[in-house]
Amino acid sequence: MTNAVTAGRLAGAPAAPPTPQQARSTWPRMAALGAALLVLGVLALTWSGVGPRLLLAALGVFAVVRGIALLRSARAGEVERTGAVLGAAAVWIGVVLAALALVSATTAGWALVAAVVLLPVLAAAAAARRAALTAAAVVVAGAAVALGLLGRTDALLSTGRVVVGVVVAVLGLANLAGAVGMARIARRPAPAPAAAGCGGCACGAGGCGALG
Repeated sequence: MTNAVTAGRLAGAPAAPPTPQQARSTWPRMAALGAALLVLGVLALTWSGVGPRLLLAALGVFAVVRGIALLRSARAGEVERTGAVLGAAAVWIGVVLAALALVSATTAGWALVAAVVLLPVLAAAAAARRAALTAAAVVVAGAAVALGLLGRTDALLSTGRVVVGVVVAVLGLANLAGAVGMARIARRPAPAPAAAGCGGCACGAGGCGALG
């Protein structure tokens, strides 16, 4: 999802609070994304045969869509060159994930295990609360791999499926919560435009009429 706020973050600029107009166009997409992630996470947790393949394929599609959006923003000059590199990488990773999901359930399971191992890297790439997310991801990834290695291959694959499913479901809930906040901002009245030629210098002295 690309908007003025996310574009500013990618460019390294301080994020400004969203306006009601931005919130009105953003919250439906956040809600749809959150609902989709939540459903995919639950399916991966409850449908061991097909759920992980659906989750992996959907994550691949999301990555491709996000990558294309970043590439378009880079062409328009809305993000720095780093955004273009991230966009190209996201497209390639998304294609690979979707292809792995089509191969077999076992292949999809190993891809999810790899995703668990890469959780610290993904957390380190986050823009907000990078240190806390990285530390939490290291703990989760280490515990998951250790737990899987103590069992058989099936235990390792099951651990990868559960961890990724839980992470995706939590991200879905976070997006839904963000959509609720955006919806509240969208209901606020838009600020009145400033009068042309008024710099606000005479407002404290009774208004522009007091100047005469």
